[in-house]
Formats: sequence, C-alpha cells, structure tokens
Amino acid sequence: MLGKEETVGMEGKKILNGRTLKWIAVVTMFIDHLGIVLSPGVSTEVWRTMRIVGRIAFPIFCFLLVEGFYHTRDVKKYLLRLGVFALVSELPFDLVVFRRLWHPDYQNVFFTLFIGLLLLYLYNRFLANTQPVYAIMTVVSALCLAYLIHCDYGAEGVLMIFLFYYFRFRPLAMCVSVGLVMVFMGGLEVYALAALPFLLLYNGEKGGREPKTAAGALVRKYFFYFFYPVHLTLLALLDRILFL
Repeated sequence: MLGKEETVGMEGKKILNGRTLKWIAVVTMFIDHLGIVLSPGVSTEVWRTMRIVGRIAFPIFCFLLVEGFYHTRDVKKYLLRLGVFALVSELPFDLVVFRRLWHPDYQNVFFTLFIGLLLLYLYNRFLANTQPVYAIMTVVSALCLAYLIHCDYGAEGVLMIFLFYYFRFRPLAMCVSVGLVMVFMGGLEVYALAALPFLLLYNGEKGGREPKTAAGALVRKYFFYFFYPVHLTLLALLDRILFL
C-alpha cells in the first residue's frame, strides 16, 4: 500500500489512463522500429533520436502487463494470447530487425512479456500456498529462461516486470528499482528513464468509451496485440521497397 508520505499531493495529478499509456507506447515503439528500417538512409543523429524515443515504449508495456495481471479474469488465457502473438510476430520481427526471414538467436518482445506474466502467475501461486522458496526459485528460473532464449530486453526486461509488480503500491521504490535496471543495461536503454514520469501520471482507469457492440469489444481487446505483428510486416515491406 502507498504510505502517507507517498500519497500527499498526488491526488488530482494523475491524468493518464491505461488507453493513453498504450497509445504512447505504441507510437514510440513505431518510431523506434521505423528508425531501424530507415537506418541505411538517414543520418546517425536521426537514427539515434528515433531509437531514443523508442526506449519509452518497453517500460510502459511492462507496467501495463502488471496492471493486466491484476485485473484479468483469466491469467491462463492472457498467457495464451501472449504466447500466440509471440509466435506470430517472430518472422516479421526478424525481417525488420535482422533483415532475415529467420533468426533463431534473438526473440521478439512478446516472449519477454510472456515469461514475465508466467513469472507473476507462478510467483503468486507459490506464495498463496506458503511456498516462498519455490516463489524465489521461480524468479531466478524466469530470469535464466529469458537469458537463455535471448528474448528482447533479456533477463533485465523480465526483472523490470517483476519490479513493477513487487513495488506496485510504492511508486518511489518502483521508479528507483526499475531505473537502476535501466542504468545497468546501459547504452540507449538509459533513456528508458523518460517513461517513468508517464507511469507516475497513471490514474488506474482503462480509459475510452465502452464498445456498444461485440465486434467493437473484440477490436478494442485485440487491436494492440495485432498492431505489433502488423506494423512489423508493413515495415518489412517498406524496407524491401526502399533498400532492396
């Protein structure tokens, strides 16, 4: 729970809902991936700027994954969705990032999110059954798995998800711990610190109007899932048009 010292003065300042955060993450992610595709034809400064902007996306996705874990009615279905889209997204991801149809040595970010969610699910199960040793072993195992399969952002990315979960009700500790991971990762990942102010402005609401039809609800539920493989596919086509 938030302590009094962390809540004073915060009421009324949280203006970003979940939907707004998703759009911020999606737009910055698109700019990042567009920078990868355009890298052969733009200056180093332009490429670097686009990649820096893109660093904002991943922490937001991690944060929203934790929020989704707390609010989902069925974690297993949530895991299934992430797993399916991880597999669907791998080929377009490889085409954009490595300009190869298949690159087995590095996996897309959906794998990272899948491992992170699986970690939260098992960790809670073991704690609920009063098995803290197994809960700790789950954390270590998840970090090792992320490292071994070389998923996007690696073990550090999964650790960030866990820290967002563990310090969910302590924003200061959350920002400091996640920020330290970003600094440890080094390179451009340091600029991911720019995502933290957005997260502190989150008001806990989903945002947007409730769909009036079943089709509208379906689109709302899956749009951000489909955006990842679809935009990568379109960028892969753009890459072939511009630089093949």
